[in-house]
Amino acid sequence: MVASGFEYRHRFWMIVLGYAVAYAFYNLDHLNILYFVVSWNQGVVHRDMLVRLLYAVATALAAAGALLLTWASAYRPPSSRTDRAAFSTAGPFRYVRNPQYVSYFLLILALGTFQSRLGFPVMLLSEAFLLLRLVAREEFLLGQEYGDRFRAYAQRVPRLLPSLRPRIADDGHPPQWRQALWDQAFQWGFVATLLAFALTLSDPVGYAFAGATLLFLVLQKFVQLFFIHLRRT
Repeated sequence: MVASGFEYRHRFWMIVLGYAVAYAFYNLDHLNILYFVVSWNQGVVHRDMLVRLLYAVATALAAAGALLLTWASAYRPPSSRTDRAAFSTAGPFRYVRNPQYVSYFLLILALGTFQSRLGFPVMLLSEAFLLLRLVAREEFLLGQEYGDRFRAYAQRVPRLLPSLRPRIADDGHPPQWRQALWDQAFQWGFVATLLAFALTLSDPVGYAFAGATLLFLVLQKFVQLFFIHLRRT
């Protein structure tokens, strides 16, 4: 199945909505997914120590996702038009066609450690289904716009499972690291949230870091909309 035009234009907020709906399952099940996992290991190590270790693993996973997403953004900056996708064969796009969606999945999986026992599988299934549909939509748009060039690229580069070596020549597109770091700064905020929680296991600390990250994201979106409006006028 292919995502609708509405879903693709608002893909970031659709991902956020899926996470929020799954988080609402705390109203039905108050047990966090990691504390559910750890309950099977009581008596082996101290409970909180093992939870901290699992959150540290989640932090590393989120950092890998944020790094890959920043790398991808450096070679394919987000388009000002949300109904189309840019095309690049440089950077991580030489190894996998959709590194940004691989990154989103890693980040979602890591942040899923904040979900409840019921919310985690709901989040994982719904977000995976959404991401696959978004990938299909984006590749459909790229095929329409770039035709044989994109189809030849798609035949050589895997869709979601990265190759261990480059599958296509670099197109010479220079990376825009400063812009990429700005665009993906809020993703690193989520990495910081996971790290802070791993160190403290404190809900107020986790909520403070997450709230600051979301506030930065809102301000960032307003700045982006402001400059888009200036360019159009």
